[in-house]
Amino acid sequence: NSWGSDGDYDPQGTITQLTDRLTYENDVAVIFAASNSGGSGAECSGDLRTNVYANTPSAISVAALTHDGTAVTSFSSRGCMNQQHTWPDVGAPGRDIWATAPRGTAIDASTRTQGDLYYMAISGTSMATPHVGGMAGILLDVAPSLGAADYHRDDHDFGDSLVGGDGTAAYGQFEDWNERNNSRVHEVELVLELTARYEGMANSCEAGNDEDSCNDIPEECYRSATGACHDWRIGHGLTDLDAAVALARTLQLMRDQDGDGIVDHPEYTVWDAYDIYENMMTTTTIPANTDRVRHAWKGDWNHFNNGQTGAVYYTEDSHYVWIPNGTTRLEATFTAVESSLDTGQVGLLQLDIDLGDDGSNDAQGEGNRLADSWYYDLSVDESAWGQWAHFDVSGSAVTLWGFLGDIEFFESRVPYTVDVMLTMDLSQPVDIQFEQRPDFYSDLNPTTPSDEYENDMDGMLTFTRSAYDQATVVSLITPKSTDAESDSEGFFSSLGGVIADHPFAVIITLLMLIGAAGTAGYTVRLQTEEDVEEAVLLNENEDKPVPEIENEA
Repeated sequence: NSWGSDGDYDPQGTITQLTDRLTYENDVAVIFAASNSGGSGAECSGDLRTNVYANTPSAISVAALTHDGTAVTSFSSRGCMNQQHTWPDVGAPGRDIWATAPRGTAIDASTRTQGDLYYMAISGTSMATPHVGGMAGILLDVAPSLGAADYHRDDHDFGDSLVGGDGTAAYGQFEDWNERNNSRVHEVELVLELTARYEGMANSCEAGNDEDSCNDIPEECYRSATGACHDWRIGHGLTDLDAAVALARTLQLMRDQDGDGIVDHPEYTVWDAYDIYENMMTTTTIPANTDRVRHAWKGDWNHFNNGQTGAVYYTEDSHYVWIPNGTTRLEATFTAVESSLDTGQVGLLQLDIDLGDDGSNDAQGEGNRLADSWYYDLSVDESAWGQWAHFDVSGSAVTLWGFLGDIEFFESRVPYTVDVMLTMDLSQPVDIQFEQRPDFYSDLNPTTPSDEYENDMDGMLTFTRSAYDQATVVSLITPKSTDAESDSEGFFSSLGGVIADHPFAVIITLLMLIGAAGTAGYTVRLQTEEDVEEAVLLNENEDKPVPEIENEA
């Protein structure tokens, strides 16, 4: 949700109650943008800068970070530093986010100067929130058992503040906060908070907010009820989808251990999964019997054509490919469908390749064209190793029959494919490992070896990658009994525990009990025989028949 106004939430308000009911009665994760009012964190009470509905404890409040996720944006609303429930919960990129344009709206009118009425790049917490919404959908897909948690309380202090200490909260609500139903949060929120990246982001602010000095978060940070770092600018930090999926999936495997889709162990919580999930986040090295790697991608060069006769526009598409150590050759095939008789479209596109990402086009004059495809064969030296090569599709196109169709939404569109293959010298072992980058990049995968490849090169090329070892979950799960199980087992459960903990003492005790039982039985038997003899004597004296007495087994 990307609507609302600044201020604190009303516990009795309609939206608050709807949010609570969606969360607690329907297990829906409700997400709100934190607002775009900036501030410094000193604004409280009547000047609170965060969104009314984002401040609802059961909702997930999202701050806007820069495009690369390394700092909070200048406009992202800061919560009141002395009231934790007004702080964002997590952050996501919200600066210059490319998205489809909502035609016929005020946003559309403000972005038409960009020249493209199909797409636009705008900024806001409203552009950060969809990132988190998408993550929530993925988490619920891998862990459908996620719902409202009843074991975690959201931060909402009464009189006390993490920043100022005891009695310094700007304003207090709900002295019985820890006992209230609406202090709970959705498990999706807890997963995102526990796996968010906070390190290095404290006091990291984009320029442009003169109200915020951005130097007041202490080195040891403030910690929320989760135990993780939390502040009024970025919440718990940048969301980490890989880690969040690993944690959520771990919890699902703990709850549904036989994989039949039915939750057999609802007693496991996010905290139980958190204790073991990092053990399954491993780094693995995979050998490949080849000396070549490749990656291919598709694109659609397009730019809105706003002229009745088809004016010419220019645009570009960027992509990045990692150049591993030992790379000696780069081959690239670029195929574009530049002409269309149906629309009268004519275009001229080219593939630019910058091996060192220094602004030069290393493919200039190197390509050979065959029909719709260009083929490039470039030598690669050590100066390009361990760096990103920048690929850029640029050019122009014109659509001649634009005036015959829908003038406003008629555009030149040129679909294309790029196929890149790298060949490496394996006289020395080569390991391919690199950090992900936040913008467009391609992974590398092994492909068929070159003609120079020999069998003794097997295993010289390896890939080191992060992996989630799902198979180890079963071995790490610790049985967890519920209160109901404890009540039903009662004495026998306790007895079993005693036997397991003190086997020798139990054996000796049993032997003593057996001995005591034998002695008691012998005594009872003697007493019974004496009674019989006495009865016989009495009957003989009285000349009466002796009654038969059955011996007890």
